[in-house]
Amino acid sequence: MNEPQPVTLPHGANLRCDTCQNELFEPHRWKLQTTGMTFMNLDWANRDASCFVCTVCRRIHWFHL
Repeated sequence: MNEPQPVTLPHGANLRCDTCQNELFEPHRWKLQTTGMTFMNLDWANRDASCFVCTVCRRIHWFHL
């Protein structure tokens, strides 16, 4: 499991949870699956998303960074 940490966005501000205003998140990378790529058995070629899970309310914040 990834260690909770504050997240700085590209424009310099810290990420704050939209639900509970918490500023600590667990960083994750998830594969963005598409129907076409799955149909052709090419899931590995899909792009990744940077995701940050709030440590308080568990809301997932998705980004393509």
